Amino acid sequence: MANLNKWLRTSVAAAVFSVGVAGIADAQLQTALSTGAQSTQDGASTQSQIDSIDDDRTNAELEYRALLQQIESQRLYVAQQEVFIQSQQNELDSLRLQIDSVGNIQRDLIPMLREMVDNLRQFVELDLPFQHEARLERVDDLYELIDEPDVSAAEKYRVILNRYDIEASYGRGLRVYESTTVIDGADVTQAVLQIGRVALIRDTQGSLDMLYAGASDWVEVPSSYNNDVQRAFRIAREVTTPEVFTVPLPGSEDQ
Repeated sequence: MANLNKWLRTSVAAAVFSVGVAGIADAQLQTALSTGAQSTQDGASTQSQIDSIDDDRTNAELEYRALLQQIESQRLYVAQQEVFIQSQQNELDSLRLQIDSVGNIQRDLIPMLREMVDNLRQFVELDLPFQHEARLERVDDLYELIDEPDVSAAEKYRVILNRYDIEASYGRGLRVYESTTVIDGADVTQAVLQIGRVALIRDTQGSLDMLYAGASDWVEVPSSYNNDVQRAFRIAREVTTPEVFTVPLPGSEDQ
């Protein structure tokens, strides 16, 4: 009986010990599981932080590259502006030189214009005397224009060139104008045919006289040319259609 009790006590003690050991093991397991779970959570948190840091690094790199591109764009813009500013400065320098030279141009231009008018007057004086007084009067008006302070040099130059053009046009055409001369103390109106700058033919009461360029006096037109000359008068008055006509010229057999 004593052995039985001893065995029972031993069995109970073993069971109690086993239960105690099992409890300790379970507690250790739970602790291990809890630690593993915490480690997993910590690892996930750490990975999230790593991912966030990596994203931040990528964003920072992109921002850095964008900033470099902006800096390069600004550098190119500044370089272009410097070229533009230099161009504007060169233009300003050129304008200053032109402004400084205006006085010299003005000083040199007026004598040149006066010389142009002198040459034109001399030309008219030596030309065939068609509408002579009126043409000389228009040339004299140019002298007054040159001395007019309110008229720009450019406008003076334009008017003088226009007068040159008008004088040049007289040599390119056929026209008739009326002229008055004194014959036997009386004023007589004549029709004068101007053949460019080659000759003048006047019809004075049916008498045809011709003045050649360079000649000193009028000469009678040979009668053989009368019909052609009268036809030339009609062509110049636009009474008839233009056609070829003949007139005596310097050096012809009739002279």
